[in-house]
Amino acid sequence: MVREILARFSRVCRVLAVPLFAVLLLTSTGTATAVDGAPGLPDKVSVLSWNACGAYEGCPHWDKPELRVDQVVKAVQDDPSVAVIMLQEVCLGLHAEPLQERLGDGWQVQFRAAPVVRKDPVTGDHEGPTRETGDLGTVHTCLSDKRVPTPEAAPSALLNHDEQGNDQRVQAGGRRDLAGVLVAMKKLPGSELHPVNMTFVEDKKQGAACIKDTGNLLFACSSHFLNKGADPDELSRTASGRDFRDQTVHLQAQGYRTVIGGDLNATPDSKPLQPLYDGNFEADVNQKRPTHTSGGKLDHIFFSDYGWDLVGARLDYPGDLWGMPSLDLRATFGVLLSDHWMFKGTVNPVTGW
Repeated sequence: MVREILARFSRVCRVLAVPLFAVLLLTSTGTATAVDGAPGLPDKVSVLSWNACGAYEGCPHWDKPELRVDQVVKAVQDDPSVAVIMLQEVCLGLHAEPLQERLGDGWQVQFRAAPVVRKDPVTGDHEGPTRETGDLGTVHTCLSDKRVPTPEAAPSALLNHDEQGNDQRVQAGGRRDLAGVLVAMKKLPGSELHPVNMTFVEDKKQGAACIKDTGNLLFACSSHFLNKGADPDELSRTASGRDFRDQTVHLQAQGYRTVIGGDLNATPDSKPLQPLYDGNFEADVNQKRPTHTSGGKLDHIFFSDYGWDLVGARLDYPGDLWGMPSLDLRATFGVLLSDHWMFKGTVNPVTGW
C-alpha cells in the first residue's frame, strides 16, 4: 500500500511539473540515458497507437493498404524518438508484413490474430477460443485481403506463441488473410527482443500482441477490447482491463518499464479502465483528448509509474478523418483512412518511481 501511495504521489508530481523544466531536461540527440537496467534507452521515448481501420471493406480506401503503412512509416521517420508502435484493425499480409519490411532490421513486428466474438442468442456462448483452453478457434478474416489464401505456405514470422503455449504459427498455418493487432519495437542498443502474445486469463478470447526487451527491461503490448455492441454489459472489457494490468504488473516488479494500450473501446476513468490506473498513468493524463471522430476517447497509452516521467501527448492526423465534413480538412489532410486519430505519447526514462 505504501508503495502504491508513493508511486501515485510521484506520478502527480511529474504531471504537475513546470513544462519549461520538462523541456530543459530534453536533448535533441536521442542519446542513451543512464537509467537502471536499461543501457540502450534513449533520453526520450515515444509510442504510437492507431486503429488503422484496415481490415474491413467498410473502411475508407480499404483496397489501398499501402496508404496506412505509409502513414506509420512517415510518423516514425518524422520523429526518431518513436520506439514502440501499436496498431489495431490491421491485417497480417496487407499491413504487418509490409510494415516489417519497410521498417527494416532495426525493428521487430509482432502480430496477434483476433478471435471472432459472436454471442449465440440461445446459449449465450461465444464463438472463438474457449475459456478453458484459449485455443485460436475462429479468427477474423481480413476482408480487405482479396488474394487467394495459401494455408500450405510457411507460417508468417510475425506470428508467435502466447504465455500459455498456444502457438498461432501452428494454428494459422500459412494464412496471411488474418485480421488483428500488432506491436512493433525498435531495436535499441543492447536490445534482446522476445515477441510473445498475451492471452487474458479471465476472458481467454481476448489478449494482446507483446514484445519484451530483456536487454533494456522494456515491455510493450497492443490490444483491442470489444466494442459496446459486442460487450453491452462491459463484462468482457472490465475483465480485459483487469487482466491487462495483472499480467503486466509482475514485470514492473522485476524492474521492467511497461507501456500497454491500443483501442480499448472505453472512455477515461470508466469501469473497464479502472484497473489500468493502478500502477500506470495515461499519456495524456491532463487533457484526455478525443481520439475518435464521434468525439470520444477510445484509444489509450498507459505507461508504468515505475521508470517513466511524462513529457506529453499529441494527436496526429493520418489522412483525412472519416466522417469529417469539411472540404478544407480533406484538402489539407488528403485521403480518407480511419475513424480514429493516430495518438502519440512521449516520456523520459528515469530511475525508480
